[in-house]
Amino acid sequence: MSWELAERLRTRFPEVELFPRTGEEHHEEAPAPAPAPPPALPAAPARPAPRRPAHDAPPSFLTPGVVVPASRLLDVCRALAGPEFGLGYLSFVSAIDRPEAGELEVLYHLYNLETREELAVKVRVPRDAAAVPSVTGIWDGANWHEREAYDLFGIVFEGHPNLRRIMMTDDWVGHPLRKDYVYQDPPWLVEAARQRQKDLEGYGLGERA
Repeated sequence: MSWELAERLRTRFPEVELFPRTGEEHHEEAPAPAPAPPPALPAAPARPAPRRPAHDAPPSFLTPGVVVPASRLLDVCRALAGPEFGLGYLSFVSAIDRPEAGELEVLYHLYNLETREELAVKVRVPRDAAAVPSVTGIWDGANWHEREAYDLFGIVFEGHPNLRRIMMTDDWVGHPLRKDYVYQDPPWLVEAARQRQKDLEGYGLGERA
């Protein structure tokens, strides 16, 4: 099971944390038993509950994961990709913006193609200094995923071979998936709109000054 894999990783790297936290049950003193209610009349047969549609059913699967300090990311990832853990496939790199905590979470999803075990790895970084080491030297597939996270969240992946925008234009202002993002027209779009208005006026169309 993947949780066993996560536990083995924590044994090797005690500084990692499991998420969601498991095995932490809060035991409280049991209240005194309430007096037994009087016998009730026989209830009418209960109707079977309507069956929930498949798309509305609660999730029955949760990917185990670990939170790793940014300073230990490369060491942990090399171990995870190696023969001991066998997580040789990185399916995606993404991020979660948490402005209320002043941080971004970088998320890596790893998979073992032989055992079908999977693991999510999180790294937390400050929003105003969002930088983590690039894992492209461990998983080649991280290249474009890290560029996308850089483009949309503003996370700098140190050591990336070609860290530049991949979806937005080079002169785009800001990072659209940050929760405090405010859209601003890039210069090329302002110029294109100005030229279009000029062309329309030349044909006797559009608004005139």
